[in-house]
Amino acid sequence: MNTIYRQLCLDHKHLQQLLDTFESLLHSLDDRERDPATLGLILDALDYISVYPDKWHHPVEDVVFQQLLTKPIPCREAVIATSQEHQHIAACTRQMSSLFYAIANDSAVERSKLINTALDYLNLQRDHMRWENEIVYPLIEQYLTEADWQEIHANLKQNSNPVFHAGIKKTYDMLHQYLTTSDQPAAALT
Repeated sequence: MNTIYRQLCLDHKHLQQLLDTFESLLHSLDDRERDPATLGLILDALDYISVYPDKWHHPVEDVVFQQLLTKPIPCREAVIATSQEHQHIAACTRQMSSLFYAIANDSAVERSKLINTALDYLNLQRDHMRWENEIVYPLIEQYLTEADWQEIHANLKQNSNPVFHAGIKKTYDMLHQYLTTSDQPAAALT
């Protein structure tokens, strides 16, 4: 399995873990005895969910999807639609972050609006990843050759985002680990 493809699959696993953590923290907001750190943890999770996919994961997927579209694949429309959905997800993530930052800054946000918007957002993210995992990623695995991966690698190297270098990626990897495996999220839920 190609290292880029392996990283994309690992990203989905990490994003799913963060979405699960985000959902657990979201439900704890209704608890009157919640840990005051809950909102900070939610903001950290949203930071990861907004920055990492937009700066690394989705741009890499888009390059891979473009290469995939050069092949005689079935479901071309699904690949195109999935790539186009990345912009919609980014906009929804910004909206979600705005709501929670408003709360952090003591603005009044109707609880039902917050919860419903967050649950819709979680469904959007999960449906998107499920679609990629069940439809698009199997096509990638089936149709892309080693030569295709070399071309993808060259395109990524040429068009790399200098802001999102290996050090920044490592920071987000550590944030993921902190949010999904440390005692902090668990403590916020008790």
